[in-house]
Amino acid sequence: MKTAFVADSTIGLTPEQAEAQGVYLIPQQVIVEGKAFRDHVEIRLEQVVQAQLGGKKVSTSQPLPQDYEALYERLLGAFDRIVSVHVSSKLSGTVSTAKAVAQRFGERVKVLDSLSVNGGLHFVLEEARRKLAQGVPWEGLEAAVAPLLPKIRGYVLPATLTYLHRGGRIGGLQHFVGSLLKILPILEVYGGTVQPRERVRGYHKGLERMAELLHKDYPGGARVILAHSENPQAVETLRGLIRQEGVVVEGVRECGAAVAAHTGPGTSAIFAGPR
Repeated sequence: MKTAFVADSTIGLTPEQAEAQGVYLIPQQVIVEGKAFRDHVEIRLEQVVQAQLGGKKVSTSQPLPQDYEALYERLLGAFDRIVSVHVSSKLSGTVSTAKAVAQRFGERVKVLDSLSVNGGLHFVLEEARRKLAQGVPWEGLEAAVAPLLPKIRGYVLPATLTYLHRGGRIGGLQHFVGSLLKILPILEVYGGTVQPRERVRGYHKGLERMAELLHKDYPGGARVILAHSENPQAVETLRGLIRQEGVVVEGVRECGAAVAAHTGPGTSAIFAGPR
């Protein structure tokens, strides 16, 4: 059976990068000053960053149903079935829309909720690929992948509070005091949600603390994907900080518009799963 693998663009890859890994992308929508653009199709990450730096309001929304339908139809002309893996259902309506569209194709399309984003989504997709290669039956795929989900974590460090404040995620006083004292949150992606894990004083301290949290949460080692928004230097710093026996960096990618829209340029992140 030939299986196609689909992910939405919160995975943090361009369509070309994704297809090189055997993954087909559904574009999220990026909303700039109320106008919607398809991620990577009608707007590039550099344009998102420039809009943010220019003070424009940037947010995101789930993919359009017609985009799912068009991609699924095209792929089912060449493949027997599709595994479609998406950003956490607790953060977006992407999964529910994908499932609604998938019903039109019967059992040929299976939608999985990653309960994560970016590198975490990648780990779930690769686990699904591995389980099918091992002979897990199609109808048992979701149950076979489920044990991995609570073992995936993401640690996200914004470079400034500006974009969390602009998006309404922190209040004006918190923004003012935090900026004054250079206090930044380490946000944790876990169990499908994003919550502040700790607060640190200064960006470099935040990078150090993210590395410490990774080693604490994965004492036996971890598979790691590093991500950033216009901050490759921070990723190289993180690479050095997390270097330890058992920690394997499997890739570096952009945070992508869907993450950067909320945390802003300069963001860095670690996504980890068990070895």
